Amino acid sequence: MDCTLTSQPVRSAHDAAGEFIDILRTAEKGGESLERRLRNIITVNSWTEDLAKYILQGVEYLVQHRDTIGQVVRDAMDKAIEVAESTFQFAKDHPVFVTIIAIGILVLVSPWVLEALGFSELGPVADTFAAFWQAHYAGYVPKGSLFSSFQQLGMVWK
Repeated sequence: MDCTLTSQPVRSAHDAAGEFIDILRTAEKGGESLERRLRNIITVNSWTEDLAKYILQGVEYLVQHRDTIGQVVRDAMDKAIEVAESTFQFAKDHPVFVTIIAIGILVLVSPWVLEALGFSELGPVADTFAAFWQAHYAGYVPKGSLFSSFQQLGMVWK
């Protein structure tokens, strides 16, 4: 009984990404045929962090060298640019709305950021940024200081 899974050599992530990018770079038409060609590359090599990194680098190269790309990538790039420009224009036109969203993000992530910095319910955690910062006060943390505000939040905000 033959247990050989494949007789093809396994390509490196770098080689697979190069082939993937080359197909994208030269594609003049999208659709199932292009999708199948791209999926065949990924199926054989399977997704890895290196493969994703090389593909991202390749796409960045295509963006920087627009004159060397086919119609599929050119159309996708035009659409991405249009979306990015309208998004940034929205932010310019509605700065208060964007600020409210930013504050909302901060409210959601602040508890775990404070904890990661070492501001805990019981005080600064040893060997963390908070402990290092507290040591610079040499035993006296001024009331109303940024450190005391962070520590207060760390003690009550979960």
